Amino acid sequence: MITTNPLKLLRLAFEIAALMTYHVPRWLVSGMQIWLYEDRKGNWTLVRQLRVQMKRYMPGLRQRVGLPDQSFPDHTAAQGPGGIWIPAIPDDFIVGEIGTLAHDRNIASIPLPGYWIHKDRELPFETSPESGEKIFYLLHGGGYVVETAHPDGVVSGILKDFLRNSSSPLLRRTFGVEYRLSKPGEPGKGSVFPFPAALIDALAGYLYLVKLGFPEEDIIVVGDSAGGNLALALTRYLVMNKDQQPKLPKVPGALVLLSPSTDISEQFLDNPGPVSSQTINAERDWLVPINGGAIRSGAMVFLGGRPEHVKLAYRDPYVSPASPILLGLTPDSLTRTISFKGFPRTFIDNGRFETFYDQILRLGDAMIEDLGEDVVFYNEVDGATHDYLAIDWCDPDRTETSKKILKWLEL
Repeated sequence: MITTNPLKLLRLAFEIAALMTYHVPRWLVSGMQIWLYEDRKGNWTLVRQLRVQMKRYMPGLRQRVGLPDQSFPDHTAAQGPGGIWIPAIPDDFIVGEIGTLAHDRNIASIPLPGYWIHKDRELPFETSPESGEKIFYLLHGGGYVVETAHPDGVVSGILKDFLRNSSSPLLRRTFGVEYRLSKPGEPGKGSVFPFPAALIDALAGYLYLVKLGFPEEDIIVVGDSAGGNLALALTRYLVMNKDQQPKLPKVPGALVLLSPSTDISEQFLDNPGPVSSQTINAERDWLVPINGGAIRSGAMVFLGGRPEHVKLAYRDPYVSPASPILLGLTPDSLTRTISFKGFPRTFIDNGRFETFYDQILRLGDAMIEDLGEDVVFYNEVDGATHDYLAIDWCDPDRTETSKKILKWLEL
């Protein structure tokens, strides 16, 4: 324990001294520059600057000092009120290239936990929907390696805000699936639960809601960060495989993509360039540079855990729908090979201080080109960092965007 280990106590004292005498003054100077010259809305306060930087700093501090990692509920147990079990889906629902990859990686559908959050506590869980009732279906973020759909998790705060900010009788509850997180495997043997495990699990949760009685047009799939990536992958799967498996449900009524991760290939670029959002926002976003350290290793685990799996990040439309290669934006790939035809109406939220900013912008441009501005709503917030709707100290941006989404959905 840190309280009984002299070396850890010494290291902690050194870290605190460095924080107060070096890092905090440096952050305040940087924050003043942003507040004076870059944040046009004026929401980038010095308090927010310190909180962003502390959120960046703490994971490394925990590792250096030896504090235990944060633990999350996982797919092995449905914990607490609102937790239910989602049945596995039939094997014949897993088809096409995803079916082939799942077979090759020995990934099958399994029963999973799911979590309900109700506005009315008297409403029994798994009640059949009323006519016209809408529901948010959450696919949580966390790079496919951390976080949870549990109501006590930080991402579920997004859903609670939707319920709190809506006065519509058509929105009474939300649901999230506890999909399998990817984990490192034994050396040389690849990952445990790599892609497409989470996609299969997202499909299971979607089928569960449809079988409960929710028409597809009344389901709103909301995904933040990697959850936005998963929401796009689920929709693509439904669009691409309807002919091969007619029993697949239709696409959802709407997608809400919050700071979506849309180009995993960026996490393997060592030199993104001086005008890239990875470079420009490297010190503004709480998300550390996406081509370094734990984020890159998490991407590798999700892809499969072996070097040869990295190619998926560049050319697989389920993994990187905003890859420049697929969009025909590279010198050796001038023809666009990915389409969003058949996707539902979509709200895309992007923070101007995101390291993901460029790739989210590319996604928005591509979807608007295919579907039109009347179908795709692109929202950009000055001074907002990655996944700010999941961070309670990011008001007023957080509440303003939550209400804007509800207005767009007429809820």
